[in-house]
Amino acid sequence: MKISIITATYNCAHLIEECLRSVAEQTAIDKIEHIIVDGGSTDKTLSTISQYPHVAKVYSAPDRGIYHAFNRGVELASGDIIYFLGADDSLYEKSCIETVVDAFECEEIDYLITKVRCFDEVSGEVWHVNTQMSDEANICHQGFFCRSSLFEKIGPFSECFQLCADSFFMKSVIARFSGIHINTTSANFRQGGASSSSASRLLLKREANAVAQLLGETTPSNQVQLDKNVIDLKLLLDKVLSKKEPLAIYSGMKIGVFGTRQLSITIANALSQQGAIIACFLQTTQVSVNEITGVPVKSIEEAHELGLSLVINGIEGEHESTISKVLREKLEGMKVISWRDM
Repeated sequence: MKISIITATYNCAHLIEECLRSVAEQTAIDKIEHIIVDGGSTDKTLSTISQYPHVAKVYSAPDRGIYHAFNRGVELASGDIIYFLGADDSLYEKSCIETVVDAFECEEIDYLITKVRCFDEVSGEVWHVNTQMSDEANICHQGFFCRSSLFEKIGPFSECFQLCADSFFMKSVIARFSGIHINTTSANFRQGGASSSSASRLLLKREANAVAQLLGETTPSNQVQLDKNVIDLKLLLDKVLSKKEPLAIYSGMKIGVFGTRQLSITIANALSQQGAIIACFLQTTQVSVNEITGVPVKSIEEAHELGLSLVINGIEGEHESTISKVLREKLEGMKVISWRDM
């Protein structure tokens, strides 16, 4: 069984080496067909790619965008499995493709979902998506593998979308075919691309609504939660600015903030300015990053040793209540509140 890894590139010589190296170092390299679809780069992207002999095919010509490039890659692919890896992303560990290919030996599986490690080099945030606490609505293509035959059954990526063609394709697959989630991490996903930039949020919302309507969904599964987050964030901001309910009540308290994304960092900064002692950011398990904005990152198991007065759940997603319950169970005897309770 062979897997075709498709990487779309354009003037990314300064980023692509990590991607190429992560594929070249795979234990299952003999089962990998790495295809580069280039949009006509004018920098050293193509010369950099030429230094990696594992790359099976390179196609370079101007294209109409990322999904046009992806479709070209699918046409060039000869693998049984298709996977898309960004030029600025990388495979998580050397054995991840071997794990995926082994799972596809089960003939009943049409697609497979893994976890993805996301990171933001600017803010220092690190988080995982596609965990067992999330559902298929939150998948990203870096954690999605499918049989090549599905592109014949469903068709190519729709170029009517600028940001959500992959979401439309994956949701269509999930609705019609059989798949599994495996507890492994497939890729490091660098934030800051087209779909993750703040300038694209309005377009992303519009296309997400279009995908939902095309698939017969009443409302995108994350939209209600996003609206609730906006309302509660406005209330918290009003407290900070108006001082009607000042955060000074937390002054002198030794606090741990669960989560390492922007909301958790913002909460920590706001409390620190009010005199609170931010002892750590907490994660379910210890991650590769040791600190964020000078504050150490610790696992839940280490929290008992820190003498915390309070733990604040800084997760704003739909699984916030579930995570709060887990925190209270694992941190028995310690006060745990949601950021919404501040």
